[in-house]
Amino acid sequence: MFTRNEKHKQSLMFSGMDSLPEKALKRLQSSWAEAFYQELFCRIDESAFAVLYSEKKSRPNIPVNILVGLDTLKSGFGWSDEELYDNYLFDVQVRYALGIHELHEGCFDLRTLYNFRSSVVHYEREHGVNLIAEATQQITDEQIRRFEVKTGLQRMDSTQIQSNIRRMSRLQLLIEVIGRFHRVLGEQERSRHDALFVEYVKTDSLHYCYQINRDEVDERLQQIGRDFRVMIDTFADSHGTHPAYGDLVRVFGEQYRIEEEKIELKTPTEMSGSTLQSPDDREATYRRKGNESARGYVANISETCDPENELQLITSVRVEANATDDQKLLADDLDRLCERTDLQELITDGGYLGDTSAEALAAQSVELKTSAIKGKPRSVDTIGFEEFIVKRDEVQTVTGLICPQGQAAEVRPGRTLGRYSAGFDADVCEQCPLAARCPARRLKKRPVHVIRFTDTDIRVAHQRRVFAASGTETGNRRASIESTVRSVIHPFGGHLCKLPVRGKPRITTMTVLSAAMVNVKRIARYLFEPDVARRAVQPVTP
Repeated sequence: MFTRNEKHKQSLMFSGMDSLPEKALKRLQSSWAEAFYQELFCRIDESAFAVLYSEKKSRPNIPVNILVGLDTLKSGFGWSDEELYDNYLFDVQVRYALGIHELHEGCFDLRTLYNFRSSVVHYEREHGVNLIAEATQQITDEQIRRFEVKTGLQRMDSTQIQSNIRRMSRLQLLIEVIGRFHRVLGEQERSRHDALFVEYVKTDSLHYCYQINRDEVDERLQQIGRDFRVMIDTFADSHGTHPAYGDLVRVFGEQYRIEEEKIELKTPTEMSGSTLQSPDDREATYRRKGNESARGYVANISETCDPENELQLITSVRVEANATDDQKLLADDLDRLCERTDLQELITDGGYLGDTSAEALAAQSVELKTSAIKGKPRSVDTIGFEEFIVKRDEVQTVTGLICPQGQAAEVRPGRTLGRYSAGFDADVCEQCPLAARCPARRLKKRPVHVIRFTDTDIRVAHQRRVFAASGTETGNRRASIESTVRSVIHPFGGHLCKLPVRGKPRITTMTVLSAAMVNVKRIARYLFEPDVARRAVQPVTP
């Protein structure tokens, strides 16, 4: 049965905290614990979690705000569950942050926290909503209003986060999937199909691979493919809906192809990063960036960066499979960001440029500024399209083009939507001092110099002009997001970190709560550091 935790709002005449020396109590009340209690714990909307509990009259739940607060501390400080539990029981600062002023109060078994996490994950699987991520956004929105943080100018960056899964070879992955499926079969099914599985389940997948010589691997992989096909056909009716059977079907489709009824092993170049990395985390993907590779997810992080703000806050954290392109991350985040904040201008690196992000930005009337431009640098011997001026009518249809020397030309749409051409007078072009560098080319049968371009060329040209006009200012302003990203993933090990959990729901929860803890620490510095002159802010009334 769900009940709210209102006890922490009732001030005690005497409490265990009163026994602290005055100097220690003052230090406690000007630490991160005070900011955590006032600006996070008191803002947790417990009613949003009522859906996790029975409506029948029964034993009351352990307070939700304490459970969410504990998970926030775990993520923010990188504690193990045992460290978290010990700090909850014995650390005065942690208990103060959670609104508990007596050491004998609020004790519960650690299993309660495990069950709560499991319920949150199950709810997300069923309804597609991460309750903790939603609650954290609501808290951030209240913090933004409380401290009057301007949100018109923000910056964004992404970072890879690895799932807590083993790094498997192709052979080990296939054997592991077979072994997992074999374990779901009944005793009679195992006996009936013993010849099909016996070779693969004598030992675990790792030791199976140890026993195979390198020269035998390709032959074994081919045989496994044939056995996979038999397993899929044999158990389709009896186990077709089981996740382990789904792994069989998925892995067979990702690793093999059928040509003229013959099963062939795919080459690495035929496989994408979205292939199954481990049956322990079906949503994790593989991505290689430069000389580094990762298996897991990508976190996309946004924060305010208006120079008038004395306090900058992280506004959004989204976690997706790491094969997701940056511009799709931006497009997916933008609607919610614009709904929650007054976003007008966004600063990113060049990875966020593209047609997908451009369409989303145009729909929300948000200007994008980047610290770099995608693609190879333009040759100095060629005039870039950004030096041409595109003319539009009142409905934004492209109607004309003006070259760097001022010659105007009418634009004609191409046969394909989004493609255009413009023809300039050949006599004028041939006398132009920029003729050798101009991208316009003369037609063989008509005295016209033609340049062909697309909507993408127009968008990139605009971005290049913005980039050139901003100089180093955009790059300097964007640079600080790197340290923000670092502060979010630092508790888990920093660059290419591996979180102690697996699965998108748990990865999302830990990353979002780590970002919430970063905001709390920033607020604590804003409120309590004496070396920075700031306006007084009234505390939240519990």
